[in-house]
Amino acid sequence: MSLNAVMRWLKPREMVFFDLLDEAAANVLASAQFFDQALRTGDMSTWADLRREMKELEHKGDELTHDILDRLNLTFVTPIEREDIMELAHCLDDVVDHLDAVTERFVLYRIETVLPAAMELSSLAVEGATEVVVLIRSLRTMSDGKEISRRIRHVHALENQADAVYHSALAQIFEDPKDPILLIKWKEILDILEQATDDIKLVAQVVGSTVMRNA
Repeated sequence: MSLNAVMRWLKPREMVFFDLLDEAAANVLASAQFFDQALRTGDMSTWADLRREMKELEHKGDELTHDILDRLNLTFVTPIEREDIMELAHCLDDVVDHLDAVTERFVLYRIETVLPAAMELSSLAVEGATEVVVLIRSLRTMSDGKEISRRIRHVHALENQADAVYHSALAQIFEDPKDPILLIKWKEILDILEQATDDIKLVAQVVGSTVMRNA
């Protein structure tokens, strides 16, 4: 067991959830940043190595989610609603799962050139994940409702931008489909990337509803 894990078990049970959610949010940001950087290398020969590194981040997210759920089963009193903790854990994990799934498809489909739209969606995911780290941290005190609301609105605006990029990209690839197989591959990749931005918005929404109930 790592030192961090030991320290978590020594803390009051109800406060450990904030630490675990903070770690999960940090893992989301690390995954989004790693994925974004990987896209911009544009070198297909490195996809397999990048895939392995992303899988490690995905495994870390799974472990944190399992730890949160295990502790929920052992804790009678939680600092916020149990349902909110569960939903936040799953939504945070889903972001990393979707980024991992895209990386896997780059390897399986032998993607050689990354569409600009994918890079745009990736950048929006990084920006959204950055806000998520701050929003999750704010659950400890919920002391600045206006700032929390501003950040939630920003995440919603980022997701709206992602939707616009996604739909514009679909229109472009279907406009002149020279390679129907490549079209199908990119349609799936863009779908999953857009889902990752949806998951980030869901995290912000759950934070917002949690703050409202505990104000």
